[in-house]
Amino acid sequence: MPGHAGEGGRPAAAGPPEGIDSLPAPFPARDKVPDPERITFTVRYPGKDPIKLEGHFWYNKDARAAGRKCPAIVELNPYRRRDGMMSSDSGYYPWFAYHEYLCFRVDLQGAGDSQGILIDEYTDEELVYCTQVIEQIAVHPSCDGNVGMTGTSWSAINSLMVAARADCPPALKAVLVICGTDDRYNDDVHYMNGAMMQDNIGWASSMFGWLAQPPDPLVVGDRWKSMWRERIRAADFWFKHWGKHQARDLYWSASSVRDRYGRVQVPVYIVSGYQDGYKNPVPRVVGGLRAAGMPVQGLLGPWGHACPNSGYPGPRIDWLPYVLTHWWDRWLKGKTPDPDAELPEMTVWLGESKEPGSSSCRPEKGRWAAEDGEWTTRVRERIFYLWPDGRLRSGLPDSGATYVGTGDLVVAARMLETSSWGHCGNNDLPGDQSQADAASLHFDSAPLPKDLDCFGYPTACLKLSCNKPVASIAVRLCEVSPDTGASHLVSYRFFNLCCRDGDMAKPRPVEPGVVFDVVVPLNVIGHTFKQGWRIRLSVSPSFFPTMCPSPELATITVYAGRAGTGSRMSALSLPERKPRPEDGRLESLLPPAPRILWVDSGTYVPTVTARNGEDSRLVRQFTVLGRKGTVVRKTTDYGRYRYDGPLEGLWVDEVDRENFIVVHDEPLTFCGFTSSRVILDRNTGGSHWKVMARRTTKVSTEWDSGGRLVFRYKATIRTFIGKPGGGWEPFENKTVEGTIPRLWV
Repeated sequence: MPGHAGEGGRPAAAGPPEGIDSLPAPFPARDKVPDPERITFTVRYPGKDPIKLEGHFWYNKDARAAGRKCPAIVELNPYRRRDGMMSSDSGYYPWFAYHEYLCFRVDLQGAGDSQGILIDEYTDEELVYCTQVIEQIAVHPSCDGNVGMTGTSWSAINSLMVAARADCPPALKAVLVICGTDDRYNDDVHYMNGAMMQDNIGWASSMFGWLAQPPDPLVVGDRWKSMWRERIRAADFWFKHWGKHQARDLYWSASSVRDRYGRVQVPVYIVSGYQDGYKNPVPRVVGGLRAAGMPVQGLLGPWGHACPNSGYPGPRIDWLPYVLTHWWDRWLKGKTPDPDAELPEMTVWLGESKEPGSSSCRPEKGRWAAEDGEWTTRVRERIFYLWPDGRLRSGLPDSGATYVGTGDLVVAARMLETSSWGHCGNNDLPGDQSQADAASLHFDSAPLPKDLDCFGYPTACLKLSCNKPVASIAVRLCEVSPDTGASHLVSYRFFNLCCRDGDMAKPRPVEPGVVFDVVVPLNVIGHTFKQGWRIRLSVSPSFFPTMCPSPELATITVYAGRAGTGSRMSALSLPERKPRPEDGRLESLLPPAPRILWVDSGTYVPTVTARNGEDSRLVRQFTVLGRKGTVVRKTTDYGRYRYDGPLEGLWVDEVDRENFIVVHDEPLTFCGFTSSRVILDRNTGGSHWKVMARRTTKVSTEWDSGGRLVFRYKATIRTFIGKPGGGWEPFENKTVEGTIPRLWV
């Protein structure tokens, strides 16, 4: 996901990440890498006036003094490169700059200090600007003409997109994709197999607020007011686009690299973790690019939306040295890396059965395994049929039974996010699923007689019927502890039954009461189901708040064994993996407690804390007119910090809130409403600059005057400038509101 709670706004730690066995002292990057140097790029899109994109870059001062030209690495996103990203960047890019790379960070149009307007994610305009920035970097006096493109989340996605464009610059030699996707519709923050996710509302709201923040007058001078005014007046609520395109139409597929691996023109290294929202693309991209003949490498670890050297849960990888010598040096400097230290084409983590818990601080148990782009040829399908006695069994049942759900709303109080941000203390992992299991149709295996290793995409093949024309289901793969009976979530997936034919571009209504087969691919897993644990498959037609409720409460009937029509029987298919001889190398290459190299970001951006950041998720039940309901309140308090160094004493204070509410017996009451408040404040050199932006958004459902079901949205930005004597003077306001026909979700 392009990352609200996980990207920007909060400073990087001044020391190594908590709980990591790091080297005793930070790497001394500061000895050769000074503060980043500002740079401006002039770019132009056909039919528009030229604009300037602002950036900065880290460099090696010894290399510059000696006149040595270096290859470059560039990242472009809208997350504000100074107050949003410089603190965390300073723990990453100086390492590469020390080893004689130019490391560029650039604000996309309409964000940070750059001119222009950003009208949506990954537009052709954005990608054209990316290609032009790469071309200009390649001819920079300090660059040797070789450029790599990288990023986490948003910038991971546009890196992969640029690599697949017809106008991919010849100077681009390789990309590094960290927590990104090749499929914007089915593996991003919008839809999952056609079912709408809560993030389709929350992420649109986050971007509406972030893009309303002003440029820094230290960078753009007196133009900051006019630039800020232009942003506010052009502000748009992107749910307009994402809510309108409810099927996987050209809007999504035109920019999804999954549909065009053969167009990728440079080597790709793709990295993610099982707790992240972008785990599924890793095996898919590795397989797709290998088949297309393009060099590719993949890494899939236990962590969430974070880098392998700092993400949670662990274990982590001492990754900065590896990505330097085995990726950038290979493709940007033409060096041959040490083959004895080379990771496999795809390195994957196999976690073990564990008691559920929301904290990500505790490292997982398991082991690393060696895979490659042909991994699917080695997977053995392990099938568990749904038996009439409510069990999962490997043998074919000789009778049948029907299981009818209750139709009640399933409130997932132990899964309030669709993925983890990968931060210790964030407590966003799914907890015990027992309560949700009890409200769902679920089927259990017997205790496993021996360990079962799996890698790949589990699949639920279900024979079912539904009593509503538009409905989605949540399918969860869990394991049940032999000691506590707790249910640990291993994988899940949402699925819109209107896409039961397998074509998400052409949904069609469900015929109530008609039995049909549906194949639901779950999220990729690397997992060892341990001896004595039971495997559980749970199915429900609702899963609040992570899956937006369907317009009507649906009841599903699952047909087990030989019940129902047709010859296919309901079953769970697991991708069983056998050990490979290549696995043994990883025991020494990736030790369980590596000593992680780290760079002290505080040497570049000294930071003073006035209020620490904090995340909270609260679930509250309520009763209104005798009807039960639930509200989920998520608060991301980024804290209040003063950034010194290049930011020259800038105070940043930000709090974001997301709320999702529903009355249980009326899913059309589902509503997502958010708010945020950001204050930027600098009082140095006799000049005081203070601004504030407040955002509110609301998305709900109603019947319009023509009797159509519609999403109604309203988003408002209010901005203020601090008065010299105190208080606030209103600056610009903008409200965007309207309706969208609600057709398939």
